[in-house]
Amino acid sequence: MSGDRGVLIDAGLSCKELERRLSLFGVEPPQIEAIVLTHEHTDHVRGARRFSASFGVPVYGTRGTLALSSLDGIETVPFPTSRPFAVAQILFRPFRVKHLAAEPVAFSVGLGSKRVGIASDLGCITSSVVDEMVDSDLLLIEANYDEDMLLSGDYPGFLKRAIRGDHGHLSNEDAGTLSRRTATERTEKVVLVHLSRENNTPEKARDTVDRHLRDAKKTAKVEVTEHGAAKGPFRLR
Repeated sequence: MSGDRGVLIDAGLSCKELERRLSLFGVEPPQIEAIVLTHEHTDHVRGARRFSASFGVPVYGTRGTLALSSLDGIETVPFPTSRPFAVAQILFRPFRVKHLAAEPVAFSVGLGSKRVGIASDLGCITSSVVDEMVDSDLLLIEANYDEDMLLSGDYPGFLKRAIRGDHGHLSNEDAGTLSRRTATERTEKVVLVHLSRENNTPEKARDTVDRHLRDAKKTAKVEVTEHGAAKGPFRLR
């Protein structure tokens, strides 16, 4: 949110559930000026079309994302992965990530003098991911799976390989590495997101990332968003 206006980054819940979650934070749908998509997977776009149609909200995405999302009959706004854009006085700097999607991106988001780095649904840490997220006030980083839980779990082998691959998801150890490489004295919090219900626990994710930050003598506080639960709001000093 910027003042009383805001933007949704992804809309993977039903429109009704999006309204309910917004209300938990004292936000009404008319305060939302846009939905900005990271990629086209259902758990990121499920409610976008209905929310857009119900409240007259445009949906932003890369051309690849918009082409593969079911968004007929609503206003869509394509953006390139190399050019910043602003919505509701919030500056978005998209950058490419590796994921099994058409044209996925993550974001460095500017709100006045504050910066928020958001990286979820990516399979590996690239130099551009580190460069875009380093020295943010707030980091939202995927911690999808615990390596031991995934490997010993019931998922078929091909799915385990896809999750662990360069175009899959970040493990707890990956999240710790990315946190350590991007957190600075400026960074107040690292919020872990997109945890797997089957292959992770909040305790394992927090402990792993805490260890990485402590070893690097970083002081950022770690918080975890549990699967299916709302978390926040996160206010920056």
